[in-house]
Amino acid sequence: MSIPSTGLSDWQFGPLVVKPKVAWAMLQCSNTRGYELLAAGELESFLDGRSRKITVDSIHAYIARRLDLNERPNLNRLRRDRRRRRERGTET
Repeated sequence: MSIPSTGLSDWQFGPLVVKPKVAWAMLQCSNTRGYELLAAGELESFLDGRSRKITVDSIHAYIARRLDLNERPNLNRLRRDRRRRRERGTET
Protein backbone atom coordinates (compact mmCIF):
# COMPACT_ATOMS: atom_id res chain seq x y z
CA MET A 1 0.00 0.00 0.00
CA SER A 2 1.42 3.37 -1.00
CA ILE A 3 0.82 6.74 0.64
CA PRO A 4 -0.67 9.31 -1.76
CA SER A 5 1.31 12.50 -2.26
CA THR A 6 -0.15 15.71 -0.89
CA GLY A 7 1.81 17.86 -3.31
CA LEU A 8 3.35 19.78 -0.44
CA SER A 9 6.94 18.83 -1.22
CA ASP A 10 7.74 22.53 -1.78
CA TRP A 11 7.56 22.97 1.98
CA GLN A 12 11.13 21.70 2.17
CA PHE A 13 12.24 25.05 0.69
CA GLY A 14 10.74 27.09 3.52
CA PRO A 15 7.54 27.77 5.39
CA LEU A 16 4.35 28.83 3.65
CA VAL A 17 3.32 31.14 6.50
CA VAL A 18 5.13 32.96 9.29
CA LYS A 19 4.13 34.78 12.46
CA PRO A 20 4.15 38.59 12.37
CA LYS A 21 7.42 38.89 14.32
CA VAL A 22 9.18 36.73 11.70
CA ALA A 23 7.52 38.64 8.82
CA TRP A 24 8.69 41.96 10.27
CA ALA A 25 12.21 40.55 10.58
CA MET A 26 12.06 39.39 6.94
CA LEU A 27 10.97 42.87 5.87
CA GLN A 28 13.19 44.58 8.43
CA CYS A 29 10.36 46.83 9.51
CA SER A 30 8.83 47.83 12.82
CA ASN A 31 5.77 46.29 14.42
CA THR A 32 3.80 49.43 13.58
CA ARG A 33 4.87 49.44 9.92
CA GLY A 34 4.12 45.72 9.61
CA TYR A 35 0.57 46.12 10.85
CA GLU A 36 0.15 49.16 8.57
CA LEU A 37 1.05 46.89 5.63
CA LEU A 38 -1.54 44.36 6.79
CA ALA A 39 -4.22 47.03 7.21
CA ALA A 40 -3.45 48.42 3.74
CA GLY A 41 -3.87 44.96 2.21
CA GLU A 42 -0.22 44.80 1.11
CA LEU A 43 0.26 41.49 2.94
CA GLU A 44 -2.10 38.52 3.21
CA SER A 45 -2.80 37.03 6.61
CA PHE A 46 -5.28 34.90 8.47
CA LEU A 47 -6.02 33.80 11.99
CA ASP A 48 -5.19 30.23 12.96
CA GLY A 49 -7.01 30.05 16.25
CA ARG A 50 -5.66 33.13 18.03
CA SER A 51 -2.40 33.14 16.10
CA ARG A 52 -1.95 35.52 13.15
CA LYS A 53 -0.18 33.97 10.14
CA ILE A 54 1.22 35.90 7.18
CA THR A 55 1.80 34.16 3.87
CA VAL A 56 5.40 34.16 2.68
CA ASP A 57 4.14 34.50 -0.91
CA SER A 58 2.52 37.84 0.00
CA ILE A 59 5.83 39.03 1.49
CA HIS A 60 7.62 38.12 -1.75
CA ALA A 61 4.88 39.81 -3.82
CA TYR A 62 5.11 42.98 -1.72
CA ILE A 63 8.89 43.13 -2.24
CA ALA A 64 8.44 42.59 -5.99
CA ARG A 65 5.86 45.41 -6.18
CA ARG A 66 8.19 47.76 -4.30
CA LEU A 67 11.10 46.90 -6.59
CA ASP A 68 8.90 47.47 -9.64
CA LEU A 69 7.88 50.91 -8.35
CA ASN A 70 11.51 51.86 -7.76
CA GLU A 71 12.48 50.87 -11.31
CA ARG A 72 9.82 53.01 -12.95
CA PRO A 73 10.76 56.60 -13.71
CA ASN A 74 9.35 59.15 -11.33
CA LEU A 75 6.34 60.42 -13.31
CA ASN A 76 5.89 63.49 -11.12
CA ARG A 77 9.50 64.51 -11.75
CA LEU A 78 9.09 63.95 -15.50
CA ARG A 79 5.90 66.03 -15.58
CA ARG A 80 7.53 68.81 -13.54
CA ASP A 81 10.56 68.90 -15.84
CA ARG A 82 8.34 68.96 -18.92
CA ARG A 83 6.28 71.82 -17.45
CA ARG A 84 9.46 73.79 -16.70
CA ARG A 85 10.77 73.27 -20.25
CA ARG A 86 7.41 74.39 -21.61
CA GLU A 87 7.50 77.53 -19.44
CA ARG A 88 11.01 78.33 -20.67
CA GLY A 89 10.02 77.62 -24.26
CA THR A 90 12.64 74.91 -24.66
CA GLU A 91 10.31 71.92 -25.09
CA THR A 92 10.86 69.99 -28.28
